[in-house]
Amino acid sequence: MEELEKLKGFIEKNFSDEDLDILAALFRALAHPIRLKILFLLYFAKDKKVCVSNLVDLLGASQPNVSQHLFVLRSAGLVSCKREKNFVCYSLNPGLGEKIVEVILGERCSFENPT
Repeated sequence: MEELEKLKGFIEKNFSDEDLDILAALFRALAHPIRLKILFLLYFAKDKKVCVSNLVDLLGASQPNVSQHLFVLRSAGLVSCKREKNFVCYSLNPGLGEKIVEVILGERCSFENPT
């Protein structure tokens, strides 16, 4: 029981309620198959521009549905967007977004980049 009390102290010392809320929002953002597919597509696209219309075609989902998922990912800080003329293009944020995808891929399988 003493070890659990030490762990509780560690958590309380290192994670504020706000930190835990942010982490919970991050995990909620990851908790949908379409959002995970978007992350993988953006990861493998690397520096290529991926516009909403590209994602709609690749995912076979409606534009409003894809846009809503992108909003959740953007709110969680996993992706960013840039407007280019009439298009909105997305990319995976370096750092956390890339690390999350790499951890998932590393745990799931080890294969070369399919692109």
